[in-house]
Amino acid sequence: MDRKLYPPDWEAIAFQIKVEVNWCCEFCGRVCIRPGESVEEFCDRISTTDNLDECPVVADFRAFPRRWLMTVAHLNHIPADCDRSNLKALCNPCHCRYDLQQMGRKQLLKRERNGQLRIKGM
Repeated sequence: MDRKLYPPDWEAIAFQIKVEVNWCCEFCGRVCIRPGESVEEFCDRISTTDNLDECPVVADFRAFPRRWLMTVAHLNHIPADCDRSNLKALCNPCHCRYDLQQMGRKQLLKRERNGQLRIKGM
């Protein structure tokens, strides 16, 4: 990720979107951990049980914490385009799947940023 391609206030933009969706993935609905939230606080927020050992995500969270992180994706893969219709709050797995499906487009955009011209009609 090349931070120079993002607007200076990207962190604030991304945080606002995550707050708007209440830290839930806009693709799969996964509830994600908030910054500074402990595993215990996270489980209190998402679980109906008071017993931390019975919280369904504790073991998974401790083994794979990145699965529970929220990111913000640019659907068109142009970091400067921060129109809300182009941005989606996604859990890390959904963001990775989306990027993988769009890898050809991402590579094309990178080549163009580096000076390669596109052949007309392609």
